[in-house]
Formats: sequence, structure tokens, C-alpha cells
Amino acid sequence: PGTPIEIAVARDGSEVELDVRDHGPGLPDGPGDAMFERFWRAERGRGRGKAGAGLGLAIVAGIVDAHGGRVQAADVPGGGARFTVRLPAGTPAPQPAPQPAPS
Repeated sequence: PGTPIEIAVARDGSEVELDVRDHGPGLPDGPGDAMFERFWRAERGRGRGKAGAGLGLAIVAGIVDAHGGRVQAADVPGGGARFTVRLPAGTPAPQPAPQPAPS
């Protein structure tokens, strides 16, 4: 609460990249991919004690995986964390041709 979150979306070839960055205390040392498992919670409570069920990142990882993508987390030097989601861009659905106006 009270710290800004930056969100950016860009197309990178055949993928769409979504970056979410916060300016909080950053990531704890060493959890690796374990932070994307259900019920995982950081030992340091990010100023919130032990709030949360530890499901948020697991839900994100499940949705991203179901769409053929991947998610990564990185600590940001100077404070904060960066989460990057990469998803296949796909091709736009064809648009129906406009119908002529009745005469």
C-alpha cells in the first residue's frame, strides 16, 4: 500500500510481454520457482505480517501455463520486484466483412 506499481506491455516477435514492477522490499533470497507453488509465503512479511494464503503467484503461474506462457520473478536492485509474463501473441481473429446497407 502506498507504493507505486509500474505495468508495461509490449509485443516481442511472436510473444506478448507483460512486466509488473513494484518498489517494495524486493524478493527474499533463494525461493526460486518455489514462490509459484501453492501456499508459499515469504518469511519476511513485506510489512503485512503473514497475511495472504500464498495462492496469488500460484494462480498467476497456472493461468500463464494454461495459455502456453511462462512467468519469471526477479529482485530489482535498490528495492522492489519485477514479474515478467510472456505469452504467445497468436493471430488476430478474422473480422466479419461489413454487410451492405439495405436498399
